[in-house]
Amino acid sequence: MEPGVKDPVKNTAASWEVKHTESTRLSKDYCTSTGVGSPGIAGNAEADVLRSVKAIVRELEEGPSGVQCSRGMFRWTLHKKTERDPYSNISLVKILISELELAKENNKHYIVPLLNILMYAIIQAAYVPDDLFEKAYKFCKRLLSFAKPYCTIAHEYAVMLKAERKAPGVLYQRLIISEHGLKNDKFPHLEKTFVFADPDAISEEICNYLYNEIHSMNPNELLTVKMGHVIKHTIQAALRENCNINRLDEVLQNEPCNVIEGYFQEVVAITEQSCLSSEEVTTAQKKHISKLQQLYQTILSSAHQAPPSNNRLQNILLPKPDISFFMWKEDDLLWKELVQFVKNRFEGSQEIINSDSDNSEMSEPTDCPNFEQTRYSVLSTDSGIVRDCGDPPLLNDCLLQVASEKEPSKLSRRCGMKKKSHHSQDTLILSDIYDNTATGADIKLQRKFGCGMTLANFKQQKPYTARVMVIGDDCILGKLAKAFLSLRKRETRRSFLTKKLNLHFYYIPVMNEKQDAVSAGKVIPLLHNDLSCEMSRYLGSIDPWYNSNISSLRKMIPELARMTASFGQQSGADPFVVDVTTYYVRMAYQPVYFQIYSVTFTFTDETVECVDDVFLIQLVADLPELKCPKEGTLTRKRATSDGTWIQIAVTYKKIALSSRESTKKFTSRCTGLVMKAIPSNETEDIVCLNVNISEVTNKINLSGKVSLAENIKIRTSHIKIDVHDWCGRSLIVYLDKDSRRIYKNVVSIQVSPCLEPGYNLHKLRSSRFNHHDTENVGLTKYMPKRLLLPINTFAGIL
Repeated sequence: MEPGVKDPVKNTAASWEVKHTESTRLSKDYCTSTGVGSPGIAGNAEADVLRSVKAIVRELEEGPSGVQCSRGMFRWTLHKKTERDPYSNISLVKILISELELAKENNKHYIVPLLNILMYAIIQAAYVPDDLFEKAYKFCKRLLSFAKPYCTIAHEYAVMLKAERKAPGVLYQRLIISEHGLKNDKFPHLEKTFVFADPDAISEEICNYLYNEIHSMNPNELLTVKMGHVIKHTIQAALRENCNINRLDEVLQNEPCNVIEGYFQEVVAITEQSCLSSEEVTTAQKKHISKLQQLYQTILSSAHQAPPSNNRLQNILLPKPDISFFMWKEDDLLWKELVQFVKNRFEGSQEIINSDSDNSEMSEPTDCPNFEQTRYSVLSTDSGIVRDCGDPPLLNDCLLQVASEKEPSKLSRRCGMKKKSHHSQDTLILSDIYDNTATGADIKLQRKFGCGMTLANFKQQKPYTARVMVIGDDCILGKLAKAFLSLRKRETRRSFLTKKLNLHFYYIPVMNEKQDAVSAGKVIPLLHNDLSCEMSRYLGSIDPWYNSNISSLRKMIPELARMTASFGQQSGADPFVVDVTTYYVRMAYQPVYFQIYSVTFTFTDETVECVDDVFLIQLVADLPELKCPKEGTLTRKRATSDGTWIQIAVTYKKIALSSRESTKKFTSRCTGLVMKAIPSNETEDIVCLNVNISEVTNKINLSGKVSLAENIKIRTSHIKIDVHDWCGRSLIVYLDKDSRRIYKNVVSIQVSPCLEPGYNLHKLRSSRFNHHDTENVGLTKYMPKRLLLPINTFAGIL
């Protein structure tokens, strides 16, 4: 470090103390000016909030190698404190803005976590002063000059802050409307959270704990109660201390449902109009406050005179979202639940029911030629006259031809298909299906991330959003990859969900204590970095806030499940896992994309057809016990003396950052191999397969001939392994650490990136008109080539 330059880490504590003194003084001044509470109490409350923020920063300083047992608890307790006291929320906003200024200069990896806490506090805040809004907005604007993901996240939050300042309470309002399906004409959007757990991968104790906690926090409240939350929060956010929240709550409780719904529709209309206004922020805000003031007087005018109150701010807590918990036993359960979700909300569902009743449309294609089983709307190049068509004649055409043999020159037109005036459901719309994905001509080794959707995204949104969360170890991610491919194949054949539904995936790790997952370390002893829940470890390494809040649940959920089973659920206890889950789905906007790999197996029995499958985490190939024919005694002894190995031929494409691929071939005496798709460290974070082959080599030293094991490392995207063994031995293959996905007697393994089903379909169509070997022709050059699975995080890749 240059002389005269202070170490930012060592000076962090001193900066905190200076800011703490300044924040306490500001809190006392604010309480004195508003006349609410005593400065001493406010100073103590703000000091308590500051200590919680400092604990979070210390947790971030430790990084992924820190203690995992208490991670996430500081953030959770901080938000619980602000829920109890709305004025603590104002203090939290002030403190976070000050700490963001420090982080901008000294520790940039603090920025995204602190911004995330700030936005969640603003969404729930009963009231935030305009000067704090202005400071937060200016800070986000200054981040626009930073690299990704800082600039993209700052832009999203700046838009949200501007919307919230124009129409106070709009973010809270949209969140409740979306999560609970409150019908209105201005913001018709519906969200639902689906939680899937694999009962074969985690213990029954954990499944019961998750089921009981999630369902205990979903009381069947009337929609009018949630509408009342929106009315009270929006009016209080605009009128601040001028709103008598106790009296307003009393009036709304005594009103009939139709009256409350009318007030709700009016509040939503006023808020959305102000939010979307093109006027200046201050002008739009004044008009918004004026309209809500009139509505507030109208509501209270129908009530009896109530005793005066001190008009203190009160937090209107966000109700928990609509969460459904499922035991993932059927492979197509995800597809069924998503279709049912859209069907239940879609008006005119008779059309959907009729279309879904077609078994040929709903059946899942397995390869490219099967796409042709379905009729698609294509541009006709013939006249429609039977004589001009190359198709075989239909039955009706044959009858017409027999009846008109005496008039051979007469032309007949074959029957046509009635086409709907609107876009056909079979039509693939690129802008709907392939939004924000890399095209076939834009395949890079760098991992793709970002491009999420926030509450303030004013573009034309799809009417539904499904937030799919999977809980478990790496096995359930492999199951999710298979389900996602199946869903994309269905949507390619008949686009139904894609044009109506935003689909987001989330992952919460839980250690597998029920079964022994397939370990790569057992296959290749030289591979020491075989870990459980590799996906969460990787996500925690690229996103410190994911590491603090989500990766810590890997061991915490099993511990909480054991404690609940031993001591029982305490009544009135705060549901920690549900709160963290809710925070995750609400604030994790940035997806990280992972390549799904397809694999084809060929078996020793030639009568058995090849099998296609996919994997997301890893593929492990091991050797069975040595079995040779009895007459091959000499060969068997020689093989045994050299160790258990098998002769394989490897053909692969070597990748390079310059995108220049070269084909390599070699043979090896292999004892096992592992293909990993998740990088083990940040320096290896490129989209490829890391292949490790354990090879037996013979070396001669003074003591004689010795067999040594060596590890061959390969980086590739396409690889083929063929077994050439004189004993007729084969491989056993395990996919995604799942002992249920085992393939035996394998003699050939061919792995390549899984292609997007829509790309396969259009490539097949284009090949009819283009007989050259051009890979990307027609629409295929604008379509994504590879199938990527997005998993949402808080920051993407820092």
